[in-house]
Amino acid sequence: MAQRASSSATASPETDEKDPHIPSSIPPWVHISSSDSTPFLPQPSRPNTRHYKPPPSHYKPGRKWDGYRTAEPALLSAPIAEHQVRWAGFMDSGPNPGVREEEGRLMGAQWMADNVPITTRGWEAEDEARADMPETLTGWWLFSPERQERTVRLFWRLLLKNPFTPLLFRLTCLAFAGASLGLAGTIYRAVYNVNHDAIADNQCATRASTYMALIVGAVAVPYIGYVTWDEYMSKPLGLRSAVAKTLLLLCDLYFIVFSASNLSLAFDALDDHRWACFDDGYDANVGGVGATCPNNPSICSRQRALSGVLLISLVAWLATFSVSVMRVVEKLR
Repeated sequence: MAQRASSSATASPETDEKDPHIPSSIPPWVHISSSDSTPFLPQPSRPNTRHYKPPPSHYKPGRKWDGYRTAEPALLSAPIAEHQVRWAGFMDSGPNPGVREEEGRLMGAQWMADNVPITTRGWEAEDEARADMPETLTGWWLFSPERQERTVRLFWRLLLKNPFTPLLFRLTCLAFAGASLGLAGTIYRAVYNVNHDAIADNQCATRASTYMALIVGAVAVPYIGYVTWDEYMSKPLGLRSAVAKTLLLLCDLYFIVFSASNLSLAFDALDDHRWACFDDGYDANVGGVGATCPNNPSICSRQRALSGVLLISLVAWLATFSVSVMRVVEKLR
């Protein structure tokens, strides 16, 4: 009996262990009191984390470390030299501390001029810093390739980097746009006076070039003013979208198209035998179509002036657009 009791006593710890596969009637997140008197009263429970439900938290984004922040700005509290001394030991304790000279020498200006001559050179533009180009060039410009090369490089530097180049081209476009607007207005007024004079048969038709010059000039003058203001008063390309700047410059294409159309209409009016520049008689039929305006030297001279102004204006618009695009490309490059 003693042996049987001892064997049962030794086997009791093994039988007391609970099988983890046996289901339990109490959920695992419920804490049971250790006292025998109230075995089923739940203690402060652990939240259920099943079904991917996160436990409740009082954490809010951006508020975790607010208690450690201060109202002082993030500035250095001491000179940079003192901060370097504080962190020198930490940097030297790394695996690659590097090699730093403990002491240095301060060289004089003559030694720097002899060994580092670039320190004595003043500021130069990027395209002008040419060490292989001599300072003074001799010989005639026509027979000196070096002088010609320097002139070409100076021209491109002025065209692409001078801040007053866009202003010059825009003022040229503004002047000829205003001139074409004024000439179109005088032609329209002269035609109006001819049509309202005492002679009933002396009638003259207003050509399409007059109307187009009035419309294009009236729109071009404020546009040129705005683009000029934008060129000098707006943000530079580093702080501004390059797409917005390019789209604004592409508006010049509209004025180039309309200026070319207006120029063709103006030359057509000069070459029209039924209009004011020819003396074929306003009563006769020219080519089967009646003349639309008698010979009028005043209107014809103004139409010629308008044609010339429109030609120069078209060239100015083309040059302005080309220079503006090249300058933007140069800045982006």
